[in-house]
Amino acid sequence: MQAAPLDRGKILADSIHSWWRDAGVAYLCGDEATNWLAMPAAQPERVEPPVRRPSANPSAPVAAPPVRTDWPADFEGMQAAIGGDATLPGNGYSPGRAAPQGMASAALMVLVDFPEEEDLRAESFGNGPVGRLLQAMLAACGYAPQELYLGALAHSRPASGALPGADMALLADFARYQIKVAQPARLLCLGSAVSEAVLGQELMQARANLPDFNQDGGILTAVATFHPRTLLARPVLKAQAWKDLQRIVRKDRA
Repeated sequence: MQAAPLDRGKILADSIHSWWRDAGVAYLCGDEATNWLAMPAAQPERVEPPVRRPSANPSAPVAAPPVRTDWPADFEGMQAAIGGDATLPGNGYSPGRAAPQGMASAALMVLVDFPEEEDLRAESFGNGPVGRLLQAMLAACGYAPQELYLGALAHSRPASGALPGADMALLADFARYQIKVAQPARLLCLGSAVSEAVLGQELMQARANLPDFNQDGGILTAVATFHPRTLLARPVLKAQAWKDLQRIVRKDRA
């Protein structure tokens, strides 16, 4: 018996049908006719959601203005400029600033690296947990608020939480200038950044050597110890800090 010739078209159609069936297609045609020549329906225009911009906060980074080098020569002018002039060294790291506090010829001048967030909101130093600990330390040493001068290397706050290394030489010069204009009786440097900038020594070295600060030929008693920020993070260091502070304790208050 002669075999029937192969119908290659049917074989191809069966193969395609099997492929679509295995792929999950249940029907080979739709229930309703499709007009393939009709224009596609217009898609609704996509509306981009509004961009939410962060609300202003006093420590947000800002574009630094040119730094001023003609610093005020008198105490009142220096105080006013630090509080309101963004072009002074250390004033351009954030929109907000904490103004220095105190009087000329204070019994003790205290320098920190930069203000805390709470200081920026209050526009002065001594606020928040760090500020309260600092106030307690100074009170324990026998100093009333009106006897103090509170200042900083920078009166604005870097967004990174650290002073840029490239700025340290200028910040150190301006800090020494503040000391010269303020003429305090004693100096307290809090933290390694201030110790290195003002005293030229790393904090642990300055704590061991107890260096004096030479101010236009006069010798100013200077003490360096841990920043209150560090003491809050590591309370075990408070005993060491108190030993450092013994050098500036007001003995006449006992």
